[in-house]
Amino acid sequence: MGFPTAKEAQTIADNVFSLFVSEEVDKVELLYTKFVSLVKFVPVIQTLLPLSPKGRICDMNGVSVDADGDEFFRLTSKEGKLALERDAVRTEKAELSPIMQFEQDPVQILDALLPLYLNSQILKALQESLASELAARMGAMSNATDNAMELMKNLSMSYNRERQAKITGELLEIIAGADALTS
Repeated sequence: MGFPTAKEAQTIADNVFSLFVSEEVDKVELLYTKFVSLVKFVPVIQTLLPLSPKGRICDMNGVSVDADGDEFFRLTSKEGKLALERDAVRTEKAELSPIMQFEQDPVQILDALLPLYLNSQILKALQESLASELAARMGAMSNATDNAMELMKNLSMSYNRERQAKITGELLEIIAGADALTS
């Protein structure tokens, strides 16, 4: 109820992290609705755990299944004619510099940062989902208001036509009665 808080996200992150560390689950995926604009929302599936280097997507066994080296074809037009463009996906694999030193063991750093990462990703997903829901509600209410205004306009026009027809009928009766008296 209300807006998502960091405390709620932390509770979810703690539960997810404990399930992953205890090996009750092999993979943690976050499904949410990403807010793009007031009229566009995109469903997203984001793998939170296990972590993979940027530009590399791994399956639950840690085997790389990314698009590196794949070819994509795009249908375009050049000089008024259809053309086919071919692109190959290349991802850069950044390596840590051998002169980089950590003051703490990298495992300790990861243990400290991972809960913060999970919390921020879950909070972001909760907030974007709420923003998407509120935007959808706002759009629905706007459409309902527009439909009600259109209905009110149509009913008002129909009422006015009926009233005008009734008045015209009464005037014709009065004129016919007056003509009958004068003839």
